[in-house]
Amino acid sequence: MNLQNPSSNFASAAVLVSAAIWGLYWIPLRYLEGLGVAEAWTVALINIPAAAAVGVIFLVQFKAQKPHLRRGFLIGIFMGLTVAMFTIGLVHSSVVRVTLLFYLTPVWSTLIGTYWLKEPITRGRWLAIAIGLLGLGFLVSQGGGDLPLNIGDLYGFVSGITWAIGGAMIKRYGEVPMPTLLVFQFLLASGFALLLGAAAGLAPTPSLALLYQVAPASMAISIGLIFPSVLIIFWAQKFLYPGRVGLLMMTEVMVATLTASLFLPNEALEFIEWIGACLIVGACLVEIIEQPAKA
Repeated sequence: MNLQNPSSNFASAAVLVSAAIWGLYWIPLRYLEGLGVAEAWTVALINIPAAAAVGVIFLVQFKAQKPHLRRGFLIGIFMGLTVAMFTIGLVHSSVVRVTLLFYLTPVWSTLIGTYWLKEPITRGRWLAIAIGLLGLGFLVSQGGGDLPLNIGDLYGFVSGITWAIGGAMIKRYGEVPMPTLLVFQFLLASGFALLLGAAAGLAPTPSLALLYQVAPASMAISIGLIFPSVLIIFWAQKFLYPGRVGLLMMTEVMVATLTASLFLPNEALEFIEWIGACLIVGACLVEIIEQPAKA
């Protein structure tokens, strides 16, 4: 398999698997919180070890990375904001709601791909967008006339937009080397999470004793889970249009919903919200059926 020019099917399969792994993202976050780590610091602790690992390669190859620093940093801003807002959103709202609101990203990715990347859009894609927006309406309605969005829901919603922008930039500027993309992603995700957490009172600095206690777990999570999944998603986005990536990544919805329902009984959705959830996932199915192999 040529990783420099993979087939659309191979890149798509890589996205499906990696996104499914991301569906477990909330588990290490809750685990570290259970050990006494503040919510925002959990993000830093599972991103900084990955940043250090890829930072070695970044520094060794710095001469080759240097021409791409500006674009890499800009992409890192959007991707880092995504991780920070999504994570803080999980604190304020439910795992399922924040995940589903984030996964309106195919809507924003398609709009950006159409006007910026000149992506050819079919009627099936527009149908998927319409279904996704309808699902959002059901998801936040709870059967009443109010719109019960809290700050966590808002973070989930906005994080989908920032991900779409960052993903489109990775596709547009495919020449940016992976070490540059990753080092900025991991560092800025940590920084933004601490800033947002501090603003919400969720970032008290952990003691040295606590950091020493959680260091083995955070390093294992960072290097074994976060690093490879982010690497694969970013790699695939160099070859696939962002709208398709966003739809394929909805395997995270299925994994997050299933695991949250199994381990967090209070995460159950109301019937009307399940209708919205099914519609959003249905938007993914429409795209896959319509364009099974296109980038």
